[in-house]
Amino acid sequence: MKKCSIVLLLSVLLLSSLTASAAEIRVRVFERDNQTPLANAAVCLGTPARIDQFGALMTDAEGIVSFPDVPRAALLVTVSRQGYMAEQETLVTEAANRMLVMSLAAGGGGTPCPQNNAAARVYNDGLSVSDFALDNGAAVTADRAVTLNYQVNGQPTQYRASERTDFQAADWQDYVPLPSFQLSPEPGKKVVYFQVRRHANVNGAIIETLSGTVSDSIIVQ
Repeated sequence: MKKCSIVLLLSVLLLSSLTASAAEIRVRVFERDNQTPLANAAVCLGTPARIDQFGALMTDAEGIVSFPDVPRAALLVTVSRQGYMAEQETLVTEAANRMLVMSLAAGGGGTPCPQNNAAARVYNDGLSVSDFALDNGAAVTADRAVTLNYQVNGQPTQYRASERTDFQAADWQDYVPLPSFQLSPEPGKKVVYFQVRRHANVNGAIIETLSGTVSDSIIVQ
């Protein structure tokens, strides 16, 4: 059995516009001897305390996995596959998307990434908003104070709402169910955008998880 080391190539990919707090991390896994893509390799994104903290995915036919909306923090990438030596590498995310290319050689040992399907997308799929509506879906209101109705998957700590898509000047508020929102005073159609987030402190790093943005409209008489 041949002892091997991981060959790591890191390149910055400007794939799309991102917020300052998150990026997409793509990991591509190759077999070291012949540089062919390794499908069905387990890739974990996390911390030394929990290597699958932010997700555990299996590579596709091209040897690729993708973790969207990864927070800016020091992270640990773990890759393993039966018949190969498991490897780990630290990664500091930035505002730009990144691809991490990892080559594994035949062998055994190392710290494996959990390969159960339940671990997949633990981090990102754990926070989402659905069924968002203003005043239970009312079409018209005479009151500028409306109730925000929605369903949340996950455990958010804060929310924000705004009539602007960029949430400019919309402060994060402590999360409560059925919060109230004050519409702008002019009559007419109002569109309200809504988002939740979760904070965590992992090994001294502040980790932020953002849900997607949802919206609904209502007419103010």
